[in-house]
Amino acid sequence: MRIGVDLSAIQSTKSGVDWYTHRVIQEMMELLAPDEQLYLFSNRETGFEGEAANRANVYVYRSNFSYQEPWRQFMLPLLLKQHGIDVCFFTNFVLSVAASCPMVLTIHDLSFRLFPRTHSLRNVIWARSLVPVSTRRSKRIIAVSNNTKLDLVRLMNVPSWKVEVVHEGAPEEFNPTVTDEDEEAMGHYGIIKPYILFVGTLEPRKNLNFLIKSFDKVAKANPDVHLVLAGRRGWMAQAIFDELERRDLLGRVHITGYVRERYLPALYRQAAAFVYPSLYEGFGLPPLEAMSSGTPVIVSRSSSLPEVVGDAGLYVNPLDTNEFAQAMNSILSDPELASGLRQKGLERASQFSWKKAARQTLDILRDAARV
Repeated sequence: MRIGVDLSAIQSTKSGVDWYTHRVIQEMMELLAPDEQLYLFSNRETGFEGEAANRANVYVYRSNFSYQEPWRQFMLPLLLKQHGIDVCFFTNFVLSVAASCPMVLTIHDLSFRLFPRTHSLRNVIWARSLVPVSTRRSKRIIAVSNNTKLDLVRLMNVPSWKVEVVHEGAPEEFNPTVTDEDEEAMGHYGIIKPYILFVGTLEPRKNLNFLIKSFDKVAKANPDVHLVLAGRRGWMAQAIFDELERRDLLGRVHITGYVRERYLPALYRQAAAFVYPSLYEGFGLPPLEAMSSGTPVIVSRSSSLPEVVGDAGLYVNPLDTNEFAQAMNSILSDPELASGLRQKGLERASQFSWKKAARQTLDILRDAARV
């Protein structure tokens, strides 16, 4: 069987969907049956070129065409037919509508429907134009959480039988064991301990202005504590900097920009607490990575986050700054609470893995090819 994958979602500076795509395909390579081949298609460099060169059953095809959606809709269907692909996997909301082979599609969330104001107009138009037809054309849909599956059924009338839930995972490098990288990472980004950590793209949906307002209360009671916002600037990120300036927190809140892959585990495990006040998440990978690193987590009581964190974290109303500040102060002032959350987090995180996700995904692709 020939399995195709659209890898055009992968960018050089990876965030949520990029990491999902990279990790699932990386693990899938190890699980292929002897009679299965993996064909990786993209219009940009993916990082898999070297790995494919060492595997007899993995092939990478890169097109020199810079416009992603026209490439996916007009060029990729021809490539799938040319290489005799039996089933194709699309990891980023949208598939090739004109492709003739069976297709499996991953939907990460429906924030473009539920919170359109947290996206650019361009992204909302793109998603609302192509996601509905993509869900209809797909043989199977992978939802990264039960919450996303319920949203698909409720908001887009997708039949429940068509949607399979496959949770994400955390790589082995996210663990509580301190390495030489830890001190190097602290120095590289100029991070001062103790600190509270957020990881993710700096954009409205992550509710970071609310986090800054909450941290302002914590900072007044804890003069030595800092806040670290780790992630690349997204759409409308300037509002975050404006809020910091208004509250005179520029010296207490550190924005690292995009964090190198080698340094991210160190940032997690050296943090006193990890916070994720997001208004809506399809899954919520950073809290899982934080739990895997042995760091206490505080998350919004919303969308898929309780599904991921379970009883291993503290929950807050993402609109109540007093409640959020109290949760941060509790972890900072109560070592017993922090220790208990660390242990619960490690136990909870052990239930998720990328290998498990890849195995489930491969089974879904095999089933779709037989339909």
